[in-house]
Amino acid sequence: MHVRLSEAEFVAFEAFCADANLTVSEVLRRLVRQAAGLGPAFDGDVKEIVLAHAEELRRVGVNLNQIARVLNGRREPQFEVLLDGVGRLARLVWEQASDIKNMCESGRAKAQLQVNADV
Repeated sequence: MHVRLSEAEFVAFEAFCADANLTVSEVLRRLVRQAAGLGPAFDGDVKEIVLAHAEELRRVGVNLNQIARVLNGRREPQFEVLLDGVGRLARLVWEQASDIKNMCESGRAKAQLQVNADV
């Protein structure tokens, strides 16, 4: 990828990258991801939060597999218990999805401000 900048733009962009403690390539990659709608690149505390969400969603998948086994089993399932469990799982997935969406939107808004600002 080739980008042409004036000398002043390049100096300002390098200073921006140094202030963010990121390489020029990493800053460009993050800005391109945001502009293309691919979502933010996570690091630090946010990365840990995203990994925790991913682990929680993995556990939800395990629970759904257990529910499917019960429904496909030979014994008659306790539908009230299953409905309660499915409802709790649905609420958990909704909360996880909302949290992740909010983090992505926050990252996009922050990146948009940075792109719109004089770098």
